[in-house]
Amino acid sequence: MDESVQKNAHSGSLTELRNSVRFPVRMKVRIQTDKGEEDAETINVSASGLLFAFSRILEAGSAIEVEMIMPSAALGTPDDVRVHCCGRVIRSFRRGPARVEVATIIDSYEMLS
Repeated sequence: MDESVQKNAHSGSLTELRNSVRFPVRMKVRIQTDKGEEDAETINVSASGLLFAFSRILEAGSAIEVEMIMPSAALGTPDDVRVHCCGRVIRSFRRGPARVEVATIIDSYEMLS
């Protein structure tokens, strides 16, 4: 697949996917793909998805799991909350020679602490 091509894995439009408010939260996360676990950093987070900086292009439609610690300030809670999300890649694109951004939709999540 040409890495400059953005591929939509969702049957709806991108407008539908962007109805949730995005928060520009930068935090380290663990991404589980079919090739194992890797570190990433979020660029923005919403109730329906994540945009994160990653080491490589991920295929649209591929399943991912994300483990993150949501800061209490972002949630308005007294303590940070560990969250496990299951979702899929919507698109993946190069944002320079050494930077890849991956947009995902969250299908389900569980607050663990």
